[in-house]
Amino acid sequence: MKRILTLLLAVFVFFACTGDTGTNSKNENTSSNVVGWRGAGFTPVISLERGGGLQKVIHSGNWLVLMDAWTSPIEGKSGMWTTLTYSPRLFISKIGTNVWDTLVPPVSANINNTSLYADSTGIYIGTSMTGQLLMYNPEKGEWSELNVIKKDNSAWSSVIGIQKFKGKLIVSIGTYPDTLNTKIVEASILLQKDTGWLNLPTPPIRYDIYSDNTVPLQFPSSVEMGGSLYVGTMDGVWELNAATLSWTELPKFPKMKWNSNYRDVYVVEDLIVYKGSLIAVDGTNDRVYQWDGSNNWLALDSMILPTIIRNGDSSYNIYRSSLRDIKDLATDGKHLFISGNASYPKVYMGDYGEPYGNVPKGWRAMMLGWCIEKKGCVSKDATYSLDIIGDTIYAAAWEGLFKMPLGDLDSAIAGQSDFKGFETYQ
Repeated sequence: MKRILTLLLAVFVFFACTGDTGTNSKNENTSSNVVGWRGAGFTPVISLERGGGLQKVIHSGNWLVLMDAWTSPIEGKSGMWTTLTYSPRLFISKIGTNVWDTLVPPVSANINNTSLYADSTGIYIGTSMTGQLLMYNPEKGEWSELNVIKKDNSAWSSVIGIQKFKGKLIVSIGTYPDTLNTKIVEASILLQKDTGWLNLPTPPIRYDIYSDNTVPLQFPSSVEMGGSLYVGTMDGVWELNAATLSWTELPKFPKMKWNSNYRDVYVVEDLIVYKGSLIAVDGTNDRVYQWDGSNNWLALDSMILPTIIRNGDSSYNIYRSSLRDIKDLATDGKHLFISGNASYPKVYMGDYGEPYGNVPKGWRAMMLGWCIEKKGCVSKDATYSLDIIGDTIYAAAWEGLFKMPLGDLDSAIAGQSDFKGFETYQ
């Protein structure tokens, strides 16, 4: 819901940027004796009024793409206080060049971090309010528009999620009245075919923990695994069968006793496939789960201690070994990484192996080079996005883009605790 709310409240503006407010590109020659994290050549120029910190990193082939959190004044609005709207900008660089350019779509566009997708074929951008799907070929420097829906001037249509399924694009689009009313009136899930686009079913899902109201299924996160497409919604995980193109709802995440979410409506923040298993982030409770392929979600997150009764009141003591407000999952096939509210990412220790062995549910901070004793951390805000290219992991933090060779990982987590932080929930 956190991602969707930002999308719904966005107002259509021109996608604009200038050189002096977007990027401070640096040609960084990293010494060969540096171990751990180091700058990756991009430091955003951040405005206290308009934002500008990084919130996503993806890649297409040898090209890196960044998205920031810029805001722009709403046209026609004036007064003592400037009214701003979310209008992120894109930046692109060929790996190894340290040269960054602003990537500007050929149409007026407003996007969010769930409507940006990339693979070896190109970079795909879904727009808010106009419901357009654009493709950019970084090798040729060319844009093309994929006609997914017919524009309806009486309503706003926003691309919510983009994915590939069986080699074809699948797009989730929500349509809203042409007002600031954010109640969805229609949702479409369209699968690319050789002759056009196929409309798929959109079963109802709940979106509010305090009511039984429903909306048609839409997905901001998704992943393909074992011949099926798994999507993360505002109401749990759903599976799309490739043969029947029908949806099946997976069981809900385990209920947290301290949470007032009595209707079991759980926002899925992200999905990924790790060592042949589906991994999901319960964004409502900030928990990481692994699907057992049958009926159970297995916690890969926190150790929950027995309830303690004091003066007739119950409290739950929890070791949170991962992070609060988890933003992103990433994997190189061998390791599972997360980013979130902490300035530094973490790696899962449950089946990490040598040299540290297997620590059930444990996560270690990757702090080497990120935080240095008596010198502070290179980024003090949240790390919003991770991406892995070859043998290097990239992290998009609010203050800049950072990278680390995966060969430095063992050194980066040495000496860190597998269970850092102790919290009490009443």
